[in-house]
Amino acid sequence: MSNLNLDSISIKSFISAFDFAIEPIAITDANLQDGVKFVYLNKSFLKETGYTQEELIGESPKILQGPQSDKKMLAKLKETLLNGEEFKGQTINYKKDSTPYIVQWSISPLKNVYSKTVAYISIHKIITKEIDAQNDNILFDMIIQQSPQAILVSDLQANIIYTNETFAKNIGYRVDELVGQHTRILKSGKQSTSFYEKMWNGLLKDEKFEGIFISKKKNGSLFYDKKVIRLVKDKDGVPKYYMAVCHDVTNIKKALASKKE
Repeated sequence: MSNLNLDSISIKSFISAFDFAIEPIAITDANLQDGVKFVYLNKSFLKETGYTQEELIGESPKILQGPQSDKKMLAKLKETLLNGEEFKGQTINYKKDSTPYIVQWSISPLKNVYSKTVAYISIHKIITKEIDAQNDNILFDMIIQQSPQAILVSDLQANIIYTNETFAKNIGYRVDELVGQHTRILKSGKQSTSFYEKMWNGLLKDEKFEGIFISKKKNGSLFYDKKVIRLVKDKDGVPKYYMAVCHDVTNIKKALASKKE
């Protein structure tokens, strides 16, 4: 068993910070050989899964698995943690009432002063609605994928949930390398804080922003990226996503610069 003592005042204080977090958070012991067990779950985790603390404490996370859970992903999870590394992945879990839900999660080791892993903290993001939205728009997806325009969709926290092949190809990534990443992966560090303040003010006020970004490709090269970003709402008018249509205008910028010389 792990050496995590939840009765410690310092540990209790540390864990209490998670109680009202928006993200579902779970902490397990570090007994990978025999199978880890839950030692803490925050309110968001319990709300999402439908279980109570009493029903989950001491249980294996396997209680959340079912027929559609990705067994290969789960095997990779254990292997990664045994190597002392942080794990990120996506699978299908099941609520107490057997309803499946799609979750992205990251798991990190918690270590004591002797650098020994005593527990694992798992932060979840439920993405079922995002996936359902994609499944409901298969035809739209096919059209977008074949569009010559580069298109990116993020959630409201600027995490990438969709790009078409054109967007990914233009910056040297595969689509699967981009989905789940924060849009800061494209930042070059060449633009001022005031530029991004103007962008967010435009999106909050007018639900639209148009500007030229100095963006970074996978190979580190920079390019001028003209983006039109719009706020996307659901049928009830609730903000859901940001969609950006992007154009590489590097050659145009260079041509204009040459004429001025």
